[in-house]
Amino acid sequence: MSKQTYLHVQEGTQYQAEVAGSVLTVTANETVQFHLEEQTDKAQLITRENAASGSVMVAMEHLFGLKPELKSISVNQTTTLRQDFFQNPSLWCAFGKQSVAPEQWMHTGQVYHPVRPQPRPGDLLYSRFVPSIGKTVSFRVVDVERDLQTFHFWHNQPYVAEFWELAKPDFELKEYLEKGLVDLHSIPTFVEFDGVPVGYFEMYWTLEDRLGPYYESEAFDRGFHLLIGNKEYLGFNNTDAILKSASHYLFLEEPRTRKIMAEPRSDNQRIIRYVETFPAWRKVKEFDFPHKRAALLECRREKFFMGNFL
Repeated sequence: MSKQTYLHVQEGTQYQAEVAGSVLTVTANETVQFHLEEQTDKAQLITRENAASGSVMVAMEHLFGLKPELKSISVNQTTTLRQDFFQNPSLWCAFGKQSVAPEQWMHTGQVYHPVRPQPRPGDLLYSRFVPSIGKTVSFRVVDVERDLQTFHFWHNQPYVAEFWELAKPDFELKEYLEKGLVDLHSIPTFVEFDGVPVGYFEMYWTLEDRLGPYYESEAFDRGFHLLIGNKEYLGFNNTDAILKSASHYLFLEEPRTRKIMAEPRSDNQRIIRYVETFPAWRKVKEFDFPHKRAALLECRREKFFMGNFL
């Protein structure tokens, strides 16, 4: 028997999902029972009840998470493929249904690029229960007043300062965060496990970033910088949960994003070794920034969603 709790971010409704034998039960404002029939790589859920869409989605998420070998799930004869299910943002993202806004373009310096969205400080962007660690991973936009002291503490730890080089006084880090919040090309966020701050995740659009000229960047490519500042959450399993959730969010937030890029220092063996275990990512090359020797890493949408990574 397995029991897990999910948060439907769009509506703020908490659900419990439980599998017992051939019955899958979802409880929220209502209780819905599904009869479960399984084959090797597919499953079928059958209910006579008029289940709300949220309950159906949570039932499918629970089953996909519980059984990574499943390639599809049918609910009352309607079949959904795993890669299609995880490209629907309605369970995990604050913006709910996936939509493509009309493109508007602007200049940043000499770079011509689409106008980027700008979430507000404190906004919750993404929340997903990760079965492998038994915790909910979330990303929220930094709130300077709330987060500055934690951010300052993290950056003044030697293992963080070695790679980030931001072991600075709090007033300088305050300026760093405030600048990030008004910079349309980046979004500074905190990563949290069950509401506890774990690390800092800075996502950006590569076209207008310093990385853009070093490879064939496209209009909606994303990149990120990551640190895990809370030592209690270091380790492979937690890093794996964060990076898979981060990749998931970046692909969901903008359906035209085809690639996610990263450019850690080439001697950052923790990140390089991790990429070697995650087939959706690959090392493209090494190159020289003015300030460091970097490894260019790439994750493509099709590889991420065709693999059983969530």
